[in-house]
Amino acid sequence: MKVISVVNQKGGCGKTITAVNLAAALSKMNQKVLLIDLDPQAHATFALKKESDFTITDILEKTTQNQQIHQKDIYREVSPSLYFIGSSIGLASLEHTLSTRNDKIDVLKKFLDKAGNNFDYAVLDCPPNLGLLTLNALAASTYALIPINTCYFSLRGTAILKDILGMLKEHKQTAPGAFYLLSQVDLRSSFSRIFVDKIKDELGNLLLNTIIRTNTQLREAASGGQHIFDYKSDSRGACDFMSLAEEVNSLSSETNWTPLFLRKNGLSEVYVVGDFTDWKKNEEFKLKKIGDDLWNINLQLNKGQYRYKFLTGQDWIIDPYNKKTEDDPFGGKNSVLIVK
Repeated sequence: MKVISVVNQKGGCGKTITAVNLAAALSKMNQKVLLIDLDPQAHATFALKKESDFTITDILEKTTQNQQIHQKDIYREVSPSLYFIGSSIGLASLEHTLSTRNDKIDVLKKFLDKAGNNFDYAVLDCPPNLGLLTLNALAASTYALIPINTCYFSLRGTAILKDILGMLKEHKQTAPGAFYLLSQVDLRSSFSRIFVDKIKDELGNLLLNTIIRTNTQLREAASGGQHIFDYKSDSRGACDFMSLAEEVNSLSSETNWTPLFLRKNGLSEVYVVGDFTDWKKNEEFKLKKIGDDLWNINLQLNKGQYRYKFLTGQDWIIDPYNKKTEDDPFGGKNSVLIVK
């Protein structure tokens, strides 16, 4: 099962609409999808009118207590191939309970690992903060989908998230591949078009090609307790989210995406070189600067084992976040990447 966290620290950037309608679009592609509302404010639960006596709060509580969860009893069917687990305000207090545990960011993963055989995708609608619930989502995820709208505050909301992804890679040796999505974009506006061009230049291939355009029917669907395909399947919003689902499915099906990070001050450019580049510098494998001292690239590689290093100027650097190394022919070390 591929797990996608829809996350941004800033509220109002379209996380819930993205999570709900991406999940619905994937289900329209004959994928079996589980949508989970991880926000104590329960916006996705409200948007689908799927309040329940048994919520993700109950599931996480039972998981922390090693109690048995009967899988067939916890999913609510939204539409064919789309299933849902709702949220409740009690999720806010659970965050305090999790903070005292050694496995505080791995509880959701324990549940999803057991649920994984039942679904092709899980889509997680995260709260608008980077607390333990969001950390649980990121630690359990294959991918992080970060919606940004045409507002520089939305882009600033991703700054701490980028550091969190780097920290996950540093301490857990794994992190979700992060991709950005332009959402709620009015392409008739000259400001929006300038903003889109600027973001494309800044994020490069970390930015998805799909753009979710402004569409009142997306909000109407949510207020009526439906996803866009049940509300108006021929709308512009439905078209955009089907394009997003096709792009996401293509990204996640053909090869495996592996994020690499390097944190170092004073660099002007960084490349990753290795078996997959014939040990030559290639613009396709140039890292993007995503913070003051943080660089990132998502590698799209087939399953296998690869040797690599970072190259900056004349300096060759092994990956400080990867403990797997082997000797190179020159008396140094190569980092070793295993793509499963």
